[in-house]
Formats: sequence, structure tokens, C-alpha cells
Amino acid sequence: MELSTEGKRILSQGTYVHPVDNGAEVRRLVDLIRALVMREWKGRYRRSILGPGWAIIQPLFYMVIFTFLRGTLKIPSDGVPYIIFTYSALVPWTFFSNATTKCGPSVLSNRGLVKKMSIAREVFPLAAVFTTLIDFFIASLILVGMMIWFRVPVNWSLLWFFPLLLLTALLALGVGLGIAAVGTYKQDITFGLPFLMQFWLLATPIMYPLSQVPERWRFLYGLNPMVGIIEGFRNILVKGTPPDLHLLLITTVVVVVVWAISWPFFHHMSQYFADVM
Repeated sequence: MELSTEGKRILSQGTYVHPVDNGAEVRRLVDLIRALVMREWKGRYRRSILGPGWAIIQPLFYMVIFTFLRGTLKIPSDGVPYIIFTYSALVPWTFFSNATTKCGPSVLSNRGLVKKMSIAREVFPLAAVFTTLIDFFIASLILVGMMIWFRVPVNWSLLWFFPLLLLTALLALGVGLGIAAVGTYKQDITFGLPFLMQFWLLATPIMYPLSQVPERWRFLYGLNPMVGIIEGFRNILVKGTPPDLHLLLITTVVVVVVWAISWPFFHHMSQYFADVM
């Protein structure tokens, strides 16, 4: 996909001319985000032999590790082949984890544009999420192949796919805004974020089913917003059932709370980004 002339000009010059109407502003923001996404995605795999294949390797690697551990720990899979049981959860988890992690340094990595352009700084974390979304769809191709191989029935519950994907993206962007706001000033949080994501993965029903969580801890466990999302994806993709609406309601409430805190915080801190770079 080639960038438009405006997109190339924005990335190379970073100049800003206030548009005469709101429509021009929206078009300019869309063009900027598209330019950032394509630059980041192409640059990431420019000197890679496997290229976009790395988008598939990460969830496949975890799937192999979890399958090995399952043989030792005797982890159940709710009657579903364990390979697709874990992979159907790892694909959305990898999207969330990578999107959140890439939001952290997204402002700092575009410091040149931040200093030159008078524009909403939210475009940089947003572009990071969109970039990771491309990898999500690439990794999903393997999932589709698994569904065909295991003859997973497809029904109307699959209509929940895009609402769940949107909820995942909103959660990643909401958490990412807060991390980007702090990480622009102190990079310790971006360095420590991968460790937090590893812990978060273990606190989410990816390598084990939700049924393994003791009933007395189920409510507190469900406050983890990724529980409702992962269970939702697994239900619609593997089990052919709709998501647990109770869990999704909790997830939605948590996402709203995250945004209510992180967006105003990011907006306030963004006023001083150029001063600390």
C-alpha cells in the first residue's frame, strides 16, 4: 500500500497548516495515522528473513510451550483439542499484549513529529494499535486453518468476532495511553511492561480453562478485563457458543473506567511532551 503525497509530506516535513474545516482535519488525521502505520509495519520487517511470519511465530511458540506443560500438569481443555484451545486464546492475547507494549514508546519514537507538529498526541498510540492489528489478522490465518482441520462448526455466534476485537483494541489503547503518558517522562515503565504482560498472561485463562478457577475467586478473577475477552473469543471460535454476557459486561465496565482515567491523564501530560524530549 503506497502512502499518499500528503502522508509522505507529513512524515518527512512534519509541518502543520490548520485546515479550514473539520472535514479537512479528519482527512489529515486519517492520512497521518495511515502513514505512521505503514512506516512502522514496513520498517519492522525490513531486514527480517521471515518478515510478517514473526506475527505467527509468537502465538505458535506459546502454544507449543503450553502443550508441553499440559502433558505434565494434566490441564483440561473443556473437551476441545488443546492446540486450538490455546491458540484461539493466544491470537487475541498477543494482539492485546503487543498493542499495549508498543503504545508505551510510541510518543518517544516519534519525537521528531511531536516537536514539529501541532496535533493530538493520541494519534501515536492509536497508530501503534492499528499496526499490531495487521499482525493479528496474519496470525488469524493459522487459526482459520486449525478450525478447518478440526472441523469446528461455524454458526451465528461468529458475529461477535468484531465486537470482541473492538473491545480488545479499546482496552489496549486505553491502557496504552496511560503507559505512553508516563513512559514519555520515565522509560522504566516501558522497560518493565513485558514482565507485567507475562504475569497478566498467567492471570488470564489462556493455558487453562476458566472452570479451573475456584468458584469463590471467580468474581475477583473476572475483574481482569481480558478474562471476558479471551473466553468470548474461545466460545465463538471453538465452542460455537455466544460469549458470556456477564463477563463481557464486567470487561466493558473496566474498559470504560480505564478510559475515564487514562485519556484525561494522557491529554494533560501531552501538553508537556515536547518540553521533555
